[in-house]
Amino acid sequence: MNRRRRRKRIGVGRIVLIAALIIAVVVVAKVAHGASVNRANDASPNSGPADVSEELQAETGAGVVGIRPGAQTAAGPEDGREDGQVFLRPAPQETQEETGSEWPDEPGLAVGPAETEPPAPAIDPSQPMVALTFDDGPSATLTPRLLDILRDNGVHATFFVVGYNLDGNEAILQRAVAEGHEIGNHTMNHPHLRSLGSAELDQEIGAMRQRIVDITGQQVVPIRPPYGETNDTVDAHITDPVILWSVDSRDWADRDVGMACDHIYNDTFDGCIILMHDIHPETVDAAAIFIPWLKEQGYQLVTVSELGQYRSGGLNAGEHYFSIAAPETEAAETAPAETAA
Repeated sequence: MNRRRRRKRIGVGRIVLIAALIIAVVVVAKVAHGASVNRANDASPNSGPADVSEELQAETGAGVVGIRPGAQTAAGPEDGREDGQVFLRPAPQETQEETGSEWPDEPGLAVGPAETEPPAPAIDPSQPMVALTFDDGPSATLTPRLLDILRDNGVHATFFVVGYNLDGNEAILQRAVAEGHEIGNHTMNHPHLRSLGSAELDQEIGAMRQRIVDITGQQVVPIRPPYGETNDTVDAHITDPVILWSVDSRDWADRDVGMACDHIYNDTFDGCIILMHDIHPETVDAAAIFIPWLKEQGYQLVTVSELGQYRSGGLNAGEHYFSIAAPETEAAETAPAETAA
């Protein structure tokens, strides 16, 4: 009996010992596995997301842009991307020079190349075109509005500016030139040039021209004499093309949106030069209406220099221009009636 009890105690002890050994082996294995994982993480802190990127690359065939060094997430939640997101770019991969940035940080640009503005439409010399011109600016409030309208419609114009409106508005002229428009000389003080002497003409015309060159960098500065007044004495002081007009919107007299539009609707023709003033709010409001209409009629809206270039090979210094028609349709030009231009 006692012998049986001893055998039973020995059997239970063996079972306990075997169980303890098994537990010890499991614990040791877990400790060893944890140590190996830590060593792997120390050697490659981004190994987890990199494995994900390899799987994505295998599935999509796209090139992996990468994961930001020193971080487990490619971007924070502030730009709309989840932690651990891997950026992909369809093959072939773009270079840093092409994108301008090593990392696609901009919201919404996590995948694919950055969007670019479409190029401006080319001018077709065989199609109708007109030159919009605006006098007496720049206006600190109205000219930027007008530039927005021109930009949104993808058209160009020429601005004949006066000296007394330049101070503080130089950036408006620079913006206009940067957006493809042209700056013209409308004198320093908008005088009746035929009443001035030689020294005064030099100041009104020459000094103003230099001011425009200094602000914009233009080397050719077409001039529009105030009121369209000129004579041989005035012309002797002019070294650039003289731009008059063939369509008068009469915005300077009517100050009415509908009437300005009607003049343009009724009088515009291929190669004409349209007179307006960007110092009247009605003119800017009218521009938002008649510019899309002109485009719908098939007109290309260009600067006076572009009109000259595409219709006659360029403008000539000292020559007077009222319109520039295509060579086969060019008609005799007549001087416009004097206005408040």
